[in-house]
Amino acid sequence: MKSQNLQEALEGFKALSGTVSVFVSKNGKPILEMNADKPLAVGSAFKLAVLKALNTQIQAGKLSWDKTVVLEANDKSLPSGMLQDWPNGSRLTVETLASLMISISDNTATDTLIRVLGRENIEKDPSLQESKPLMTTRELFTLKNPKNADLLARYQLATATEKYAILKNLTARPLNIKDFADQKAQTETDWMISTEKLCSLMSSVADLPLMSINPGVADPQNWAHVAYKGGSEIGILNLTTQLKSKTTGDIYCVSVTWNDDRVLEESKLTPLYNALFGFFK
Repeated sequence: MKSQNLQEALEGFKALSGTVSVFVSKNGKPILEMNADKPLAVGSAFKLAVLKALNTQIQAGKLSWDKTVVLEANDKSLPSGMLQDWPNGSRLTVETLASLMISISDNTATDTLIRVLGRENIEKDPSLQESKPLMTTRELFTLKNPKNADLLARYQLATATEKYAILKNLTARPLNIKDFADQKAQTETDWMISTEKLCSLMSSVADLPLMSINPGVADPQNWAHVAYKGGSEIGILNLTTQLKSKTTGDIYCVSVTWNDDRVLEESKLTPLYNALFGFFK
């Protein structure tokens, strides 16, 4: 049965297992909320914060989109992406790295930008207060590697200072995608951001051309502008989209995060998420 209003649309999200957060805004003002201020694991959606920090440094004249960066061995992470297979010493512009980070969620591009920007500069953002230390994707993969279960347990119990020290020593640990064949859901150690703050991050970068390379689940033909970033891991799924109406010019942000201790069926969330768009045309 089709929902008649936004509040009724929440019922479908409430029926999902685990924990779900929903935030919808119109021209910057909330119009629908469910656990919207609750920080949850969002996977690659945290890359919006990296892009925001990059854009801030560019606007301040500290960096430029055409600055060339050399790919280093310690930048190499696991997929998603393609740069993990490129040779060390490859040269890429900051704009190319950012475009790959957002459009195909390239993890190596992300870690390279974190190195260039400085971890400490990115984690100053208010949206990342629950995500300190700000982990690179390689660090997160290393911690979540089933072979490093003892290290992950120690990290989860560590103080903030101890966590930074643990991350500093992770580079030497080998990383192989084959080690993750039996990985279980792990939402306690991740990038923790609320859907409300994800929409705030999105609003700061949505106008960048690279944000529209991958429109996500929205049909760009139906909107004047679409900006998208999502994130997914075992037990973690986020979809965050900013839309501009063709008819009214109103700007909407729709962010949904789903966490559970099992493999998530994206096919259950996507129709509910898409249905929200129908209220805004």
